[in-house]
Amino acid sequence: TGTGKTHLLAAIVREFLRGSGSRVWIVAHRRELVDQIEETVSRHGMSKEDGRVRVMSIQWLSRNRKSMDEEPDLIVIDEAHHALAETYRILWENYPEARKLGMTATPCRLNGKGFTDLFDSLITSWTVAEFIGKGWLSSFDYVSIRANSREQRLIDSLKKRGADGDYQVKEMNEVLNRETSIGRLYESVERYARGKKGIVYAVSIAHARRIAACYSAHGLEAVAIDS
Repeated sequence: TGTGKTHLLAAIVREFLRGSGSRVWIVAHRRELVDQIEETVSRHGMSKEDGRVRVMSIQWLSRNRKSMDEEPDLIVIDEAHHALAETYRILWENYPEARKLGMTATPCRLNGKGFTDLFDSLITSWTVAEFIGKGWLSSFDYVSIRANSREQRLIDSLKKRGADGDYQVKEMNEVLNRETSIGRLYESVERYARGKKGIVYAVSIAHARRIAACYSAHGLEAVAIDS
């Protein structure tokens, strides 16, 4: 993350089309990522008007697959750790002849197993430490919650998954958009980041606004930003 994965994706697609490939599909799990990838691909000289490269969400493909009269030579799966979700099966079941390329910063499963049932080979980049050492990433400190903490138990209580394999926003909002949970967020700011600038990623617009209101009530300058 942060080292130019999308630009690498675009460069690979460009080289593939220069060779034997004639059509590439790029599949993402969120609409926002589709827009981002389309913009990056366009900057690499491949516009969607060309017709050889299509960027789509897995949800869109699931709905429209039967009406499509084309098949890709290469399917690039962005955030490929989501390929474990049921909805991604159509890529293997309906397009067995297409090559598959998965791109992810987290090529691992919670059970410790890999993706050998989906992909044949794993190609790794530099480590985070190497990227930092070469000036591509900034150095950082991080704090993690304890395995037996109240916060971890809250996360463990989330059961529902969406079509993309992620937690469902509705359930996350119900569990995390509470006064007690947001109060502990503020306590973390006081403990680890007092007097510093920072960004808080919320699970929903309502959650973001409630966090900002809590911080402001405690005298911190905070504002919620959403699209």
